[in-house]
Amino acid sequence: MTTVTLNLEQKLYVITERSGHSCFGFDNARDHANQIAQQLDQSHLAFAPGDYATLAGYQKYLMATAAWGRSPQSQRTYFAPGTDPRAAKVLESYRRTGEKIRLILGDLATGEPWLDEHGVVGRIGRSGGMLKIPLLVEPGQSGGGAILTDCILCLVDWQTGNTPYRHPAYREANLSLSPNESPNLPWAVRRGSDAIACFADIGKAASYLAFMRGATIEPRVFA
Repeated sequence: MTTVTLNLEQKLYVITERSGHSCFGFDNARDHANQIAQQLDQSHLAFAPGDYATLAGYQKYLMATAAWGRSPQSQRTYFAPGTDPRAAKVLESYRRTGEKIRLILGDLATGEPWLDEHGVVGRIGRSGGMLKIPLLVEPGQSGGGAILTDCILCLVDWQTGNTPYRHPAYREANLSLSPNESPNLPWAVRRGSDAIACFADIGKAASYLAFMRGATIEPRVFA
């Protein structure tokens, strides 16, 4: 049996099942329901003013996803609310061709990348289920993790280094390479005054810096 309770302080639905607990944000429930209502042209699935942060709102979200699953739209890729349609178009193109791509994720408001090292290079796959979301499938793997498509700053073609998508706010991370105090790791890549990665070899440090600024360098080079 599944029970759902409200965590008003953290704005979460807490879902309890036999296998354990999971959480789902109030904002996520509202945004997904509203997006599905718009795309299916079924206004009754959208949140009403009193639905937010209520159990009725969670039921509205379930109704919306079920309606999506019954519709022909469920056969296409589902992108998170807030995803730039241009980014979605590029991801879908790469999913169909199977070409390798690099994701640069970050804060869309500031344009600052998160400097992710893992789970950002591979081909685009797609999940099963009612909401078929895009996945990043790393080389040698048959499955992958969900892509935060509403946090994409830049998409880089791995073969050419071209950027088929670039968010207007995106700016390459301001990184520097300098000596480090540790004798075992004498080189540090810094963001401002903070060391974000330290290396024994200056070549690996330089490769890491270039990768974090968008260069198509295999992560194993600096691992």
